[in-house]
Amino acid sequence: MSQNIHYLHSRPRQIAQFTRVGYSDHVQTEQLLSAGKLDGQRFVIDAANFERQSSLIRSIHDENAEIVLDTNVAELSAPGRFSSAVRAAPWSNKDRPLEIDDFFIPSTNRTVVDQVADFAVEKKISSVMAPTHYLGEDQYHWFEVDRRACIALRQSLDRKGGAEISIDYPLIITYSQFRDPEFRDGLINGLRDMPFDCLWLRISGFGADSKAAAVARCIKGLFSFHALGRPIIADQVGGLASLALCAFGASSGFSHGISGKERFSAKEWLKPKTEGSFGQVKTVYIPALDRRLKIRDARKMFEDARTSREMFGCPDHTCCGDIERMLSYPEAHLMVQKGRQVSDLSQTPETMRADRLISEHIELARRLSGRAMNLKKIDDDAKKKISNANTRLIRFEETLTNLHEQLGPTNFANELSGHSGDRVKIQKGPWHD
Repeated sequence: MSQNIHYLHSRPRQIAQFTRVGYSDHVQTEQLLSAGKLDGQRFVIDAANFERQSSLIRSIHDENAEIVLDTNVAELSAPGRFSSAVRAAPWSNKDRPLEIDDFFIPSTNRTVVDQVADFAVEKKISSVMAPTHYLGEDQYHWFEVDRRACIALRQSLDRKGGAEISIDYPLIITYSQFRDPEFRDGLINGLRDMPFDCLWLRISGFGADSKAAAVARCIKGLFSFHALGRPIIADQVGGLASLALCAFGASSGFSHGISGKERFSAKEWLKPKTEGSFGQVKTVYIPALDRRLKIRDARKMFEDARTSREMFGCPDHTCCGDIERMLSYPEAHLMVQKGRQVSDLSQTPETMRADRLISEHIELARRLSGRAMNLKKIDDDAKKKISNANTRLIRFEETLTNLHEQLGPTNFANELSGHSGDRVKIQKGPWHD
């Protein structure tokens, strides 16, 4: 049907949605892909997981979708992360974090940069993330190393037969760094002539649970990165926050996982790794609350007050169809609902997109969560969560409405255009000449 749509004006920019595949997500992701539950056709695969997720990768290629390779260099260079599951990456050092000499070893072609290039060419990767580092706290010295590594990667790819492989640049910083205009300007000036095609911003302390004021500040801060003239992806951001960044034109798209990776924190990255089990509790996303609930908490709420099923359940047979399926397969529920939100906003002209986000997504959720505050039979914990969600949604609506009035018409971030084969086609920079 989509090929029969005719636009009276130019086609609205499409929002790019990336699925970040976590360590244990590949089986479920492959099932969702084969079942047609994933509207997004872009996937981020960690280098550390590439071999063990080979079946999913074959399926992604079969679907003519795009793979972006995350080199995991940032984690491999951090004291608190290098000995975790990322050590399975081909260029890891099993005994210590990566150091500057690992990237620029004199008189050798076996640097981390060259290994990344070899891997990207061998595996027929469409886009590879430059080997960059976390710049937070006292780590800014890596920025110059990262710039040199990006240039070296472009040269190595071109030399090894990977001229058609795009480079994406992951900029990994703290929220306080992002809010500093002088710091942002320094980053932008340092990145202007770098040979990359798309900028990924991963902001520690920001994500799906961010408050309305933080989302508004992030929108305004992202506009300054438009000066680079490249698409911008908000990395590891979920919920309404991800939609807001795109609806206001601040970012070209976003990435998130099927069961997490909706908020990024590097809080423990620079501390020595501590032993312990940190198993993830299974949750379900409730769009009308813009938050996840533990499966057991959601089930109790649905059992205590049947009216809550009408408010928060998913009766759509093309998604879940009933409460039990929604709670049994929360990943499918999240991805279908998220895909529909993205599709709705992508089909809306840019000049109307922020209005539609506020009126059709935030306001409706706020009204529904407000009604849910009158539920009588749910326990105090559920009432508190609903009340907190409603307060947050009220502030979202107020803050983003005010921001929309302040900003007026805005210039949108460059679009990350559709894929052809397993290769994304975007405007090439002078480094390709």
